[in-house]
Amino acid sequence: MIRFKKMHGNGNDFIILENLTKAYALSKSQIIKMGDRKKGLGFDQLITINPPKNSDHDFYVKFYNSDGSEADMCINGARSVGAFLWESNLAPRKPLLLSTKSKPVLIKPTGSRKVKVIIDYPLQEEVPRAEAQFLDNCGIKKYKFINAGNKHLIIETSKVFSFDLDRLSAKLRKRKFFTGVNISLFSKHSKNLKLRTNEAGAGETLSCGSASAATASFNINNRLPLRIISAGGELSLRKINGKLEMTGPAEFICEGTWLKN
Repeated sequence: MIRFKKMHGNGNDFIILENLTKAYALSKSQIIKMGDRKKGLGFDQLITINPPKNSDHDFYVKFYNSDGSEADMCINGARSVGAFLWESNLAPRKPLLLSTKSKPVLIKPTGSRKVKVIIDYPLQEEVPRAEAQFLDNCGIKKYKFINAGNKHLIIETSKVFSFDLDRLSAKLRKRKFFTGVNISLFSKHSKNLKLRTNEAGAGETLSCGSASAATASFNINNRLPLRIISAGGELSLRKINGKLEMTGPAEFICEGTWLKN
C-alpha cells in the first residue's frame, strides 16, 4: 500500500509521495499503472520527496512522467512539493532549497496558496545544423532551443490553440535529438504570452512550468513581471539579479492509498 497526495500546479497534476517517514521503491511498471487515467490514479508526473544528498540542500526531489521515464526538472512540481512539505509539517514554513536531477531550485512560501520558485536563468542552446534544416523543412521558422533544467523547443506561432501539437511532437521525437525535448507553442499578446506544451513522457499538459520559464527567458524585461497564460491558468515570472522567479498556484486535490502492486 502506498500513501499519496494528489496536487496540481496551474493544472499540471501530480501524485506526490514522501520518502522521509516511509520508503517507497517504485518500479517503472508501477509508475505506469498509477499514471493510467482510466485504471489508475492519473497524473502528468509522479514526484518523490527524499532526504538530501548534499548537506547544503533541504531535500532531493525526483520526477517521473506518466510513461515511467524520469524527468530532469518540473517547476510546477517543485512549487507543489513546497506546499506539500509545509502543509504536512515536514519542513518549517520558510525558503527551502531542493536538489533535482538537473539543478537546484529555491522555493519560497507566500501569504496565499501560491508558491515562488527561483531558478538559474535558462540558457539558449544551438540546434545542430541537420536538425535546424529539418525544422525548416517542417515550416518551423521562429523558434528557440532553451535549457531550463530540461530541454525545450519553443516555437512562436499565431495558431497556438489550433495547431496540431501532438502530431508535430510525434514527428519531431522520431529524431534522436528531440526524443526527450518538450515542444511548446507560444504567441505574444500585449504584456502576456499564451503557451501550450507537449511534454516528453507525459504528452500535452494544461501547464508546464519549465516551458514557461524557457519562454519567459527571451521575452522578459528586467524586474517587470510577465504573465504566461496556459489552459490551466496563469503564472507570473520576473527576472531578478540574473535569476528567474516564478509565482503560481500549488493546490491539493485529494489524498488516499494505492492498493495495487
